[in-house]
Amino acid sequence: MNLHPKVRPLWQRVLILPALAALLCYKALRLPRSILPRALRSIVTHWDYSMFWVLIRSGITRAYIDQPCEFKLPPSHEPKVLVEPDHQLSTGQIKQFCEDGFIGPFDAFSRTEMADFRQELLAVESTTSQTYGFVTPRDRHLEMPRLWSYLSSPAITDRVAQLLGPDLLCWRSQIFYKGPHAPAIQFHQASTFMVEDYLDPAIFPPNRDEIFQLTVWVAVDDATPENGCLQFVRGSHERMCTIKFGGEDGFYNANFSLEFDRDPDRIATVPVQAGQFLIFAERCIHGSPPNSTDRHRLAFNMRVIPTNVPVYTDKEKYRSVYNGGKYYLNNWGVTVLRGEDRYQLSRTVDIERRHAELPCAQPRRLAA
Repeated sequence: MNLHPKVRPLWQRVLILPALAALLCYKALRLPRSILPRALRSIVTHWDYSMFWVLIRSGITRAYIDQPCEFKLPPSHEPKVLVEPDHQLSTGQIKQFCEDGFIGPFDAFSRTEMADFRQELLAVESTTSQTYGFVTPRDRHLEMPRLWSYLSSPAITDRVAQLLGPDLLCWRSQIFYKGPHAPAIQFHQASTFMVEDYLDPAIFPPNRDEIFQLTVWVAVDDATPENGCLQFVRGSHERMCTIKFGGEDGFYNANFSLEFDRDPDRIATVPVQAGQFLIFAERCIHGSPPNSTDRHRLAFNMRVIPTNVPVYTDKEKYRSVYNGGKYYLNNWGVTVLRGEDRYQLSRTVDIERRHAELPCAQPRRLAA
């Protein structure tokens, strides 16, 4: 079953609707799943009843963007760990994060450090990933010691720990190159990153209604309204939204519009200076306007989870529909960002050993 989000001709929808209804009944009757083909087994296992219902009721024109969940405010806004005073969040800041879904920017690195690091990031932009074997900006921390040193800086990890807890894993990172006059990235959100595959989640939190993952976004260049800094919809992490297939917006290779209240008063445009970072819940609706300048805008991010959240369980590869690729996981693994991984629920990479085994030579740059 091809689940790429797009407007489908009527004849396809007529064929898909009975199949979805049959799978919904199969799930409701709790019939054995092991006999189903893998794709159908994943749908029956991972789709909520509400996900089936939105698709069926709309005639395959609307869907949830990801597995549904609703954020429950924590009983306390006290930090989950005690850290150095320079990195301490106040209860007011934690309360603001819980209400808005994002917080920052915070200072972490100097402009000089970022100016120097910019050249290293640009040098690997078009090179083959040693983790995946093709050109991708994902998970370069597994082969770039300097990137990992920035991501694991206490200025970052101490603040994230106050929101998620003392023991943390990095399960993904990405380099963001927004070129001169690059288009906007439309508003989007995610919960368990089923938005990428539409069959299987990437992460499996014990309770989806809690904050179980945070994204850290670090500016290498100044991110301004003119060159496409991040925008957030305050409070939108409270629930997952639906999408309407088609429309004028596009999200990489997918074509859909997120359905939410576009009240301008709720949209926060957040400039970030080079060396500063933001923390946000991925299910807080976010995007970035186009780059209207003649200069690029570089940044990098990572996605952080507590150690009790499994990632890519029992999978040989992971598919990203809107990025058009299959990511084989032989060389991938979570990395301990802070504290200790007492659960050992996911494939793990010893990051220091991985970096020590890297070849001294720079990777070959591919022809443009």
